[in-house]
Amino acid sequence: MRDQGRLIEWFDDKGYGFIQPNDPDKDRVFLHIKDFARPGPRPIVGCALDYQVILDERGRYRAQQVVYLKASQVKPRADVVSKPRQRPAAKRPAMQILCVAYILVLAVLTLTGLLHGLLLLLISLMNALSYWLYAQDKEAAQLGHRRIPEQSLHLVSALGGWPAAWLAQEKMRHKTQKQPFRKIYFCTIGLNILLILWFISPFNLLTL
Repeated sequence: MRDQGRLIEWFDDKGYGFIQPNDPDKDRVFLHIKDFARPGPRPIVGCALDYQVILDERGRYRAQQVVYLKASQVKPRADVVSKPRQRPAAKRPAMQILCVAYILVLAVLTLTGLLHGLLLLLISLMNALSYWLYAQDKEAAQLGHRRIPEQSLHLVSALGGWPAAWLAQEKMRHKTQKQPFRKIYFCTIGLNILLILWFISPFNLLTL
């Protein structure tokens, strides 16, 4: 898939930098000097680029077959062309309500003795860990370092850290568009809710 964006960081001594796609909801893309389609002038911050996006062995977005764009070739920014489109924003209130309701229900279940306090503590720790993992993954993506495995992010979400995961996605604009990551993330929410229901059901034979 080809995309367009502008170079927002360039480390000339190391020969790499980062592109911000025209769509502001997309993650930054790693660029190495050898990824240009043909030799040319050294890139400078702000230049417009057209490139093919791949997912490299480190799990980061990387530009390939990069070419410079003239002003007449630059596509309008997605947030300008599609500004009336508010579908992602429309989901935010629903997710906010779900997160608040989840926290309130957990508190009520704990106060009434239906849910053990240790489980509430575990879920709280999973949320703190989830936000930290997203922050580390975002930083790794920006610096071109080894990424946090997506399986780890999903596991922590399934264990109750999904509210903090959603908050991190929105605050850091990280993994908000990537599929199938988002679909799996929403599945972890359902799985966690089922786990909570099992813990408070008569079928739970575990004792804490």
